[in-house]
Amino acid sequence: MSPEEFNQQYRSDTRELVVRIAWCWSKKSGPFSQVGNLYHAKARFDQALDVRTGEIVGKGCTNWLEWLTPKRRLGHPYGFAFQVGHLYRLLVREARSDADGASTRSYCVERMLAADVTEPRLDPYLQFAAAYHEREVERWLLMEGGPLGWANVLGYRRAAVRFVAMAEGETDEPVACDGLVRWMEREDTRRTRFDEMCVYRVRVREGREDPSSLMLVKVVRKLGDPRFDALREEYLRPVELESPLGTFVLNRRYDWFEGAIDYLGNPCDVLLHVAEGSTDGSRALRRLEAVCADLAALDRKARSYAADEMLEDACDWCEEDLTRDDFMARMCDVSLSVDEDCSVELCYRDGGMFAGHVIVVEMDADDEFVQADIMG
Repeated sequence: MSPEEFNQQYRSDTRELVVRIAWCWSKKSGPFSQVGNLYHAKARFDQALDVRTGEIVGKGCTNWLEWLTPKRRLGHPYGFAFQVGHLYRLLVREARSDADGASTRSYCVERMLAADVTEPRLDPYLQFAAAYHEREVERWLLMEGGPLGWANVLGYRRAAVRFVAMAEGETDEPVACDGLVRWMEREDTRRTRFDEMCVYRVRVREGREDPSSLMLVKVVRKLGDPRFDALREEYLRPVELESPLGTFVLNRRYDWFEGAIDYLGNPCDVLLHVAEGSTDGSRALRRLEAVCADLAALDRKARSYAADEMLEDACDWCEEDLTRDDFMARMCDVSLSVDEDCSVELCYRDGGMFAGHVIVVEMDADDEFVQADIMG
């Protein structure tokens, strides 16, 4: 293909877009292909704003930005120094072959009109921040530690950590409470972390709908604050549930009680879920005791239901001609989970039928089996 043939693929009229970059060249990408003596450079956006019409375009499509450029000695080697998650205002020409409903669309970049554009409808950070009041306040928080996990969102990391006590001022008496501090930060910055059961002075914005949800603006400093000592000690005190089935200990971080029971002569791990921040697992425990009243019948029904739902798929996965009895016999090493709504999950190892996936059989609060599937 010549440069002339490349340009003829695109319409002559131009279109002004604000694009949100989802992928672009990095040093790990290697060189682009060439068209004549020029590089055929590319980037990709996930959605864009048509500046003239105000319409959001590109959702659900693979949207390519393409241009021809000589490799440069100075500056960005391929012309446009795009960064993932950033917004750019571009003058582009749309590919002639693109049609309405097409899953892939291409645009030739004529010019970059502006970099690091602010557009709330496309900026994931601004969309995140819109759920919080604009006013910033300082709070003293006893953090559980973490974060709970990371989610990658177009050049950002999104995370959260639970706090278990709060003081609104430097001299106020802290109170026990339960909430989340959430934040988004650029992927190329240092990760924000909080040490377990430590006090931090932070600047935050309160949630518009939920005051217990706080958006982190800045960590001012970590503190050794004796005001929180009694609350920390109380929070760390073990909470246990006693039952003829066994002892279950609260894991506050995950809002469940953990324990084990004897399941037809074999050990069985058990999780009893509670509401966020709650220490009351009595309802889940009563449900566990009820379903364990006749474990042999429960186990037989669960295996039978799973076989009815999954036998054909199992034969395809393991390429064996399994019978219904074969399927039920290969289910092994069960664990139990009781949810807040009294639904129950029985999780079995698959015995090699689904390449190591777990077979999960779900039973509702009325003892009706409602689903069997694989996980993991």
